[in-house]
Amino acid sequence: MEKKVVEVTGVVDSAKFIGLPLGITLLTICIMLVDGFDLQTMSFVAPELVHEWGVERVYLTPVLTASMIGMALGSVVLGWLGDRIGRKRSYIVCIVFLGIGSLLSAHATGLWDLFAWRFITGIGLGGVTPLAATFISEWSPKRVRSVAVACAIVAVPLGGMIGAAVSQWIIPAYGWRMIFYIGAAFPLFFFLAAMFLLPESPKYLAQRPELHPKLAVALNRLLKRKEFDGTERFMVDEPPPPPGNWFTTLLNADYRRTTLLLWAAFAFNTLALYSFVNFLPTVLTSIGMSRETSLQGSMYLNFGGFFGAVGGAVFIGYFGSRIVGSTLSTIGAIATFFIGLTLVSAGASDTVKLMLLLVVAGMAVNGMQAFVYAVGAHSYPTYIRAAGVGTAQTVSRVGGVLSSSIGGWFLATNVPVSYFFGAIAVVMLVVVVSFFSLHTHIPPRSKSERAGTPLPATAQPERQG
Repeated sequence: MEKKVVEVTGVVDSAKFIGLPLGITLLTICIMLVDGFDLQTMSFVAPELVHEWGVERVYLTPVLTASMIGMALGSVVLGWLGDRIGRKRSYIVCIVFLGIGSLLSAHATGLWDLFAWRFITGIGLGGVTPLAATFISEWSPKRVRSVAVACAIVAVPLGGMIGAAVSQWIIPAYGWRMIFYIGAAFPLFFFLAAMFLLPESPKYLAQRPELHPKLAVALNRLLKRKEFDGTERFMVDEPPPPPGNWFTTLLNADYRRTTLLLWAAFAFNTLALYSFVNFLPTVLTSIGMSRETSLQGSMYLNFGGFFGAVGGAVFIGYFGSRIVGSTLSTIGAIATFFIGLTLVSAGASDTVKLMLLLVVAGMAVNGMQAFVYAVGAHSYPTYIRAAGVGTAQTVSRVGGVLSSSIGGWFLATNVPVSYFFGAIAVVMLVVVVSFFSLHTHIPPRSKSERAGTPLPATAQPERQG
């Protein structure tokens, strides 16, 4: 007897978001909060290391670069692994690296062993975000997909904001090592949660006939009724994989333009983001601000990121990702330029204006970080989605490494602080050009989709040519 054919994307798009997709999104958001906390721990403890270990600020640059190098490796390897052994297994490996790296960092006695442990942490950091974007995009209905992905990505700056707030009272009371202990404890908890609660990607399961019974169980859980018994032939209505390996596919005639522009947007936005993340507290203390005020600067930067990513994702539903992302990043570039002018003219005195500008800059760099992941996940079919987004994140680590070099050069040469922020503003304008030029943007949703009308089971993801 011929098997019933079921198109998986249509089933997911027809489901309600309240239920399994919401549960996956919330669990992923919690894990991303930990990711954001662990990502920025070095910037929180850097002023303390300068004092306790008696090192110049510029000598912290290799340690700040270590996590970037680890992230470059983790992004491509764990993204590729996600396409091979499953998103869930690869995601759990990321969490293990986060916990082990943070625990070992708490026991560091010098810059070189801290470099090694931050490299291990970076491997986990590199894989978490692209896999999270892939997970949520494949389990969420199309009508809420971009908002769900943005909520997960924005958890990274929120985790950084929590970390900045916690560090203000943890470090004076318990020392800088406690920050790393906290960064190690939470991954252990979420390792257990992910093992038992997180389902495998439906599109990954659909590509493997031997796993179709497992997919039937997951889809029944999604629909909250028993509709499939595992005898169906599940499929994903996407073009078949072309000949060649995944990397050559990313650069073939069909995907070359998209891939190169995504790489540029990822790399330059990461350069801007990590110039803020890694060096903002150190730069602010170098011009006379207190440790508490400099950590507040990081907190406001991450606070702005929440509104940039979530608010922007809502606007994407009305205007599409091209207009929203490009406009927000342009505004952020202007705000960043004025941060430098404010610090030159008012120094450490005009903190209210400075914090407001940092909120706007955070909206741009963190918001755009969410948008490039959402657009990246939208741009590739299932068979190279995790690898495509993961490779783009790997390329973006070039920007992360450059941010450490730029920050180190700034601290070593003592150039005017306006030059530092002016350079970041120029980088953000490059992001605007590369992001705007993409042809695979998320289009605005129709009125029926915004109203929550389910798509038919045969609906396919829309692409803007």
